[in-house]
Amino acid sequence: MAVLNGLVLVGVLASFVLYNLASRIKTYLHLRHIPGPARLALSRSWLFKQTVTGKIPHALADMASEYGPLVRVGPNWLLCSDINEIRRMWSVHSGWHRDVWYTGFRFDPASDNILTANDNKVHHRIRTAVLPGYNAKGITTQEGVIDAQVGKLLDLIERKYVSSKETGIRPMDMARKFLYFTQDATSALGFTTPFGYLDADEDFNNTISTLEGMLPTVNSVGLYPGIIALMNTPLVKSLLPKPHDNNGMGKLLGLIKDRVDARYENKAKKEEDILQRFVDSNLSQKEVEAEVLIMLFGGTDTTATALRMTVFYLSTTPSAHRALQAEIDGAVKSGKASRPVIADSEALELDYLNAVIKEGLRMWPPISGMQLKCSDKDDVICGYKVPAGTAVGISEFTVMRDKSIFGEDADRFNPGRWVEEKDPKKLKEMEMTQGMVFASGTRWECLGKRLAYTEMRKVLFELFLRYDFAMTDPAKPFEFWNYGATLHEHMNVTITKRDI
Repeated sequence: MAVLNGLVLVGVLASFVLYNLASRIKTYLHLRHIPGPARLALSRSWLFKQTVTGKIPHALADMASEYGPLVRVGPNWLLCSDINEIRRMWSVHSGWHRDVWYTGFRFDPASDNILTANDNKVHHRIRTAVLPGYNAKGITTQEGVIDAQVGKLLDLIERKYVSSKETGIRPMDMARKFLYFTQDATSALGFTTPFGYLDADEDFNNTISTLEGMLPTVNSVGLYPGIIALMNTPLVKSLLPKPHDNNGMGKLLGLIKDRVDARYENKAKKEEDILQRFVDSNLSQKEVEAEVLIMLFGGTDTTATALRMTVFYLSTTPSAHRALQAEIDGAVKSGKASRPVIADSEALELDYLNAVIKEGLRMWPPISGMQLKCSDKDDVICGYKVPAGTAVGISEFTVMRDKSIFGEDADRFNPGRWVEEKDPKKLKEMEMTQGMVFASGTRWECLGKRLAYTEMRKVLFELFLRYDFAMTDPAKPFEFWNYGATLHEHMNVTITKRDI
């Protein structure tokens, strides 16, 4: 009997090994015609390593540079850097949908939100419901709300971070201060009252650091769908952050829940904010809580990254720094800039300011992970047959520095390219490509794009009107890790008052 049991066990193990081997061979063969390192075709370990170490966007760009516009980077993962193919796949009527990878961003493992819905019909339903809030339908106060937070940012800088002969060097860490601004602006737009990071000048409750600490995990979980299923088990769910925990993510969930509960308890009181538009939609209360969290999660790090990197590039490109300030000074002297904060309609008329913003976003896309999409039908991408069910990601850094579109100096910060290009067709191609930093014109266009641009225009105008900027340590201006969104540390800038 013992011998028989031993033989059965050996047989089971042998069957498992053979099945696993057959599965790997099958997986390898179905994409064997796509260029890429053979070792990546057999394991997702390379993608996992690049993701958890915060190197994914630049690692993807290296792969695209070596292997071309379509490259295999995992057993069932491809990377595309052809803007025309990306735009086609991402179009509303293409039939492509989000891959299961996105479900790693679920804050409730059992429920989808606007960011994680991989069923196009579910995504469309949620998007339709939340769109009025982001588009300010029935809201007249949004610009004034942003102006108030711009004013607080300027006050904070004036009080604590202006360097002079009298004060000495008082560096400001842009990694934190711009994130405080976007958190306060988004929370004020979202539910009338800002969190108050600019007032406190600190990450109280460790909410921001907790959200940042989650990024490596949520980006990695999507590579392993089995883990996502495991997160729905009672044991694992019991270990996740809960509303009203003392700090961190649970504290933030509690703040959101309290504000949503209060709005539902007093539906007669109508506020002019995004939360009110969510409440007035056909979403359930639980869905509203999820969408508020996504609003805070998606609308803060991205805009903060754009501001940080644009100031960095300006501070290290004297010609652009001077050109922007010349345009700003001209607008003020001619009375074309409202005080104390420029109106967005006025800022839209400033060609170089808007060129600076486009260029900053192009040079360092705020979202630069794979953003995997999938089709239920076979397709042809860059001339290669791609079987149904294959996940296809993009390399944002490759697309945004394509020399065939942006010129031989595509790797250089040059806002002038946007105002000097005289060929309307070429300029349109540049703008359509650059617009993909917010997925413009696609099914997944960023809902907060309008607000992000408004915040950037106002902040950059008011900062460069008043101050000059230089990186405190030019040899090591900052440290960063990129998990789809960029985390900066020690991004110290020295701010001095302009002689105007």
